[in-house]
Amino acid sequence: MKFSTLYIGGKFGKLLGKPYKPFYLMIYGSRFNGKSSVAMLLADELARNNMKCLYVSNEEGVKGSLQEKLLRLKINSPIHFVEDYEPKQFRGYDAIFLDSTQTIGMKPEEFKVLKRQYPETAFVLVFKANRDGSSKGGTDWEHDVDAIMHIENQSATMEKNRFPGGSTETIKIF
Repeated sequence: MKFSTLYIGGKFGKLLGKPYKPFYLMIYGSRFNGKSSVAMLLADELARNNMKCLYVSNEEGVKGSLQEKLLRLKINSPIHFVEDYEPKQFRGYDAIFLDSTQTIGMKPEEFKVLKRQYPETAFVLVFKANRDGSSKGGTDWEHDVDAIMHIENQSATMEKNRFPGGSTETIKIF
Protein backbone atom coordinates (compact mmCIF):
# COMPACT_ATOMS: atom_id res chain seq x y z
CA MET A 1 0.00 0.00 0.00
CA LYS A 2 1.13 3.55 -0.69
CA PHE A 3 0.04 6.65 1.19
CA SER A 4 0.61 10.27 0.23
CA THR A 5 2.23 12.61 2.70
CA LEU A 6 2.29 16.39 2.89
CA TYR A 7 5.39 18.52 2.98
CA ILE A 8 5.08 21.20 5.64
CA GLY A 9 7.99 23.53 6.17
CA GLY A 10 9.27 25.48 9.14
CA LYS A 11 8.32 24.85 12.74
CA PHE A 12 5.19 22.93 11.85
CA GLY A 13 7.15 20.61 9.61
CA LYS A 14 9.57 19.96 12.45
CA LEU A 15 6.72 19.22 14.86
CA LEU A 16 4.41 17.22 12.62
CA GLY A 17 6.88 15.56 10.29
CA LYS A 18 5.14 14.40 7.11
CA PRO A 19 1.41 14.09 7.79
CA TYR A 20 -0.55 11.59 5.76
CA LYS A 21 -3.35 12.79 3.49
CA PRO A 22 -5.79 13.35 5.04
CA PHE A 23 -4.64 13.97 8.59
CA TYR A 24 -6.52 14.56 11.82
CA LEU A 25 -4.88 16.85 14.39
CA MET A 26 -6.04 17.87 17.83
CA ILE A 27 -4.71 21.15 19.27
CA TYR A 28 -5.45 21.95 22.90
CA GLY A 29 -4.35 24.31 25.62
CA SER A 30 -5.47 26.58 28.41
CA ARG A 31 -6.98 29.95 27.62
CA PHE A 32 -4.66 32.72 26.51
CA ASN A 33 -1.82 30.30 25.65
CA GLY A 34 -2.11 30.68 21.86
CA LYS A 35 -4.02 27.60 20.63
CA SER A 36 -6.16 29.58 18.15
CA SER A 37 -3.13 31.55 16.98
CA VAL A 38 -1.19 28.33 16.43
CA ALA A 39 -4.12 26.85 14.50
CA MET A 40 -4.31 29.97 12.31
CA LEU A 41 -0.57 29.87 11.66
CA LEU A 42 -0.89 26.21 10.64
CA ALA A 43 -3.78 27.12 8.30
CA ASP A 44 -1.54 29.82 6.82
CA GLU A 45 1.26 27.30 6.24
CA LEU A 46 -1.12 24.83 4.60
CA ALA A 47 -2.67 27.53 2.40
CA ARG A 48 0.82 28.59 1.27
CA ASN A 49 1.27 24.95 0.20
CA ASN A 50 -1.77 25.22 -2.09
CA MET A 51 -4.27 23.65 0.28
CA LYS A 52 -7.72 25.20 0.34
CA CYS A 53 -8.50 25.88 4.03
CA LEU A 54 -11.74 26.67 5.86
CA TYR A 55 -11.47 28.00 9.40
CA VAL A 56 -14.65 27.79 11.49
CA SER A 57 -14.09 30.46 14.16
CA ASN A 58 -17.13 29.58 16.22
CA GLU A 59 -15.72 30.60 19.60
CA GLU A 60 -14.11 33.95 18.72
CA GLY A 61 -16.38 34.72 15.78
CA VAL A 62 -15.54 36.58 12.61
CA LYS A 63 -15.11 40.14 13.86
CA GLY A 64 -12.53 42.78 14.66
CA SER A 65 -10.60 40.71 17.19
CA LEU A 66 -10.08 37.99 14.57
CA GLN A 67 -8.90 40.55 12.02
CA GLU A 68 -6.50 42.02 14.60
CA LYS A 69 -5.09 38.57 15.31
CA LEU A 70 -4.56 37.85 11.60
CA LEU A 71 -2.75 41.18 11.16
CA ARG A 72 -0.60 40.63 14.27
CA LEU A 73 0.35 37.13 13.08
CA LYS A 74 0.98 38.44 9.53
CA ILE A 75 -1.42 35.91 8.03
CA ASN A 76 -2.46 36.89 4.53
CA SER A 77 -3.02 33.53 2.82
CA PRO A 78 -6.39 32.85 1.19
CA ILE A 79 -8.03 31.15 4.20
CA HIS A 80 -11.82 31.24 4.26
CA PHE A 81 -13.16 32.19 7.73
CA VAL A 82 -16.73 31.53 8.83
CA GLU A 83 -18.43 31.72 12.21
CA ASP A 84 -21.19 29.17 11.88
CA TYR A 85 -20.56 25.44 11.93
CA GLU A 86 -22.29 24.01 8.86
CA PRO A 87 -20.76 20.79 7.47
CA LYS A 88 -22.41 21.29 4.06
CA GLN A 89 -19.92 24.12 3.45
CA PHE A 90 -16.94 21.76 3.89
CA ARG A 91 -17.15 20.45 0.33
CA GLY A 92 -14.17 21.46 -1.80
CA TYR A 93 -11.77 22.20 1.06
CA ASP A 94 -8.54 20.31 1.73
CA ALA A 95 -8.39 21.24 5.43
CA ILE A 96 -11.08 22.24 7.91
CA PHE A 97 -10.23 23.94 11.22
CA LEU A 98 -12.87 23.76 13.99
CA ASP A 99 -12.25 26.33 16.74
CA SER A 100 -13.40 25.30 19.20
CA THR A 101 -14.84 21.85 19.13
CA GLN A 102 -16.61 22.46 22.46
CA THR A 103 -18.41 25.63 21.34
CA ILE A 104 -19.53 23.87 18.17
CA GLY A 105 -20.93 21.11 20.39
CA MET A 106 -19.47 18.27 18.32
CA LYS A 107 -19.29 14.79 19.81
CA PRO A 108 -16.78 12.07 18.78
CA GLU A 109 -19.50 10.13 16.95
CA GLU A 110 -20.26 13.20 14.81
CA PHE A 111 -16.57 13.56 13.97
CA LYS A 112 -16.45 9.95 12.75
CA VAL A 113 -19.38 10.75 10.43
CA LEU A 114 -17.55 13.86 9.12
CA LYS A 115 -14.46 11.78 8.35
CA ARG A 116 -16.60 9.38 6.32
CA GLN A 117 -18.44 12.23 4.54
CA TYR A 118 -15.18 14.00 3.65
CA PRO A 119 -12.61 11.22 3.27
CA GLU A 120 -10.06 13.43 1.46
CA THR A 121 -10.26 16.32 3.96
CA ALA A 122 -7.87 16.99 6.84
CA PHE A 123 -9.44 18.18 10.10
CA VAL A 124 -7.76 20.26 12.79
CA LEU A 125 -9.76 20.29 16.02
CA VAL A 126 -9.08 23.02 18.58
CA PHE A 127 -9.96 22.12 22.17
CA LYS A 128 -10.03 24.01 25.42
CA ALA A 129 -8.20 22.58 28.43
CA ASN A 130 -9.43 21.60 31.88
CA ARG A 131 -8.11 23.42 34.93
CA ASP A 132 -5.51 20.70 35.42
CA GLY A 133 -4.22 21.36 31.89
CA SER A 134 -5.59 18.19 30.29
CA SER A 135 -7.74 18.36 27.16
CA LYS A 136 -11.47 18.79 27.59
CA GLY A 137 -11.77 16.41 24.67
CA GLY A 138 -10.70 13.46 26.75
CA THR A 139 -9.62 10.04 25.62
CA ASP A 140 -12.62 9.57 23.30
CA TRP A 141 -11.19 12.27 21.03
CA GLU A 142 -7.55 11.28 21.46
CA HIS A 143 -8.18 7.95 19.70
CA ASP A 144 -9.88 9.63 16.71
CA VAL A 145 -6.90 11.79 15.70
CA ASP A 146 -3.46 11.06 14.30
CA ALA A 147 -1.63 13.66 16.34
CA ILE A 148 -2.12 15.77 19.47
CA MET A 149 -0.44 19.14 19.88
CA HIS A 150 -0.40 20.74 23.33
CA ILE A 151 -0.01 24.52 23.46
CA GLU A 152 1.43 26.10 26.58
CA ASN A 153 3.11 29.49 26.98
CA GLN A 154 3.01 30.04 23.20
CA SER A 155 4.99 26.84 22.62
CA ALA A 156 3.88 23.56 21.06
CA THR A 157 4.64 19.99 22.09
CA MET A 158 3.48 16.91 20.21
CA GLU A 159 1.97 14.50 22.73
CA LYS A 160 0.97 11.96 20.09
CA ASN A 161 2.20 11.73 16.51
CA ARG A 162 1.60 8.96 13.99
CA PHE A 163 3.46 10.79 11.20
CA PRO A 164 6.98 9.93 10.02
CA GLY A 165 9.70 12.36 11.05
CA GLY A 166 7.73 14.22 13.71
CA SER A 167 9.32 15.70 16.80
CA THR A 168 8.53 15.29 20.49
CA GLU A 169 10.45 18.37 21.57
CA THR A 170 8.77 21.61 22.64
CA ILE A 171 9.06 24.34 20.02
CA LYS A 172 8.43 28.04 20.62
CA ILE A 173 5.90 29.15 17.98
CA PHE A 174 5.85 32.91 18.61
